[in-house]
Amino acid sequence: MQVQIAVFGKNKEIVDTLDRIINKNENWKAFCTCTQEELKWFVSTNTIQIVLYSSGIGSSEIENVEEWINTYFPKIKQIHHFGGGSGLLQCEIDSALKGIEPIGKLEINLIS
Repeated sequence: MQVQIAVFGKNKEIVDTLDRIINKNENWKAFCTCTQEELKWFVSTNTIQIVLYSSGIGSSEIENVEEWINTYFPKIKQIHHFGGGSGLLQCEIDSALKGIEPIGKLEINLIS
């Protein structure tokens, strides 16, 4: 099973780097965005196992997204990744995947 990872961050260059690193792993597939709206749309319309938060997101915005995911998609793992090498990223993702169960896409309306 290929792990679907949604990456959300405000620094486009860092988000692009995470996209490249994640998609180099044949067992992972990344969707990367710099907007909350696009992240919520993607999570609502796809089966995601992990949301990875990158740098530049304001605390109120990240709290909003976390609450939304916890409410509507509680099986999605959430990782805060604000730096470090690709080895750290690998460890963070592997740790989040331990004990993960297959999830089904919830049929909901996109909530802003």
